[in-house]
Amino acid sequence: MNEPGKTIKRKLTDHHDAKTLLLKANLAHGGHALDIIKTMRYSAVIMGVKAISYTDIYDNKLRIELWENGQLVSVEQMDGNDGWRWLQGKKAPMPPNRVAEMKSTFYSGLLGLRKPALNQMQVLNMQKLKNNTYSVLCRLDGNDYIFAINSQNQLVAEANKTAGRTSVSALFDLRAIQGIIIPFKEVVTTGFKKLVIEYDDFEINPGIDNSTWDSPAGV
Repeated sequence: MNEPGKTIKRKLTDHHDAKTLLLKANLAHGGHALDIIKTMRYSAVIMGVKAISYTDIYDNKLRIELWENGQLVSVEQMDGNDGWRWLQGKKAPMPPNRVAEMKSTFYSGLLGLRKPALNQMQVLNMQKLKNNTYSVLCRLDGNDYIFAINSQNQLVAEANKTAGRTSVSALFDLRAIQGIIIPFKEVVTTGFKKLVIEYDDFEINPGIDNSTWDSPAGV
């Protein structure tokens, strides 16, 4: 049996090593350029469907639009602790669990490596995986966030458990955009459902007009 003092010391050391690894990953993915992200816009193809997303971290806003054949077909929008969905011309409140999932994106994956995000999270432990990769488990507001970091301090996978639902993402095709190293391909697994997301454009800190957050015309 380990002596209590040694157990406490080892846990503190593990915590220190885990936080150090997260900070190394932060630096590898852009450091200060990553930390000062306030807004972001991306476009992607998700299983053949065009997606456009707008993020405003400081105003706690996130919008995901899906387009088919040049037509807007659905919108999900989170605004603070509330949200709404628009589908087939009808708008309805977003379930609280989905609001929580959308909000968790500010602390997952690349955005979770920002120092303002890391400073809010509790770093719990670190585990060694295959190929010299380590996973770090963090927690915030009852949600779990996992970051898998390789020997080059790059984020290669991430997972989060929010509102009882676990999502795991494998990350590929790292590219530099405005000084930030961003994965341009993501394979997301939630339960038995798998989605392939292929990003084609990122804008970091773009000006987002207030009208961007409006409901679709006619609503």
